Amino acid sequence: MSTRPFFDTAREIRRGQFLEDCAAELQKAVRAVDETGKPAKLVVTMTIKPASKGQGAYVISDKVAAKLPELPVGETIMFGTPEGNLQARDPRQGEMELKAITADAPQAAQLKTVNG
Repeated sequence: MSTRPFFDTAREIRRGQFLEDCAAELQKAVRAVDETGKPAKLVVTMTIKPASKGQGAYVISDKVAAKLPELPVGETIMFGTPEGNLQARDPRQGEMELKAITADAPQAAQLKTVNG
């Protein structure tokens, strides 16, 4: 009795959709690794159950999932108001009145020669 190659059997699961799902999840994983520089994991699970007792028929179910690395998400510091709202400006701090100052361009000074 010879052993049938795994991919010959896998190709028939869900009429080929199983392998297409594997390829799609693998592609997602590779892109996430490229984007984050962190590892990903592709998990393929196949469950084989008897379709009926002793009849030689089996029910195959599968699950394909990629565990993708995530990019760090930025954080924002916000301040609470007495009303329970959030805002970017600290309500306990006063406003600073800033004014633009225009200055004339500095004049170039003449260089002096020093005898030493």
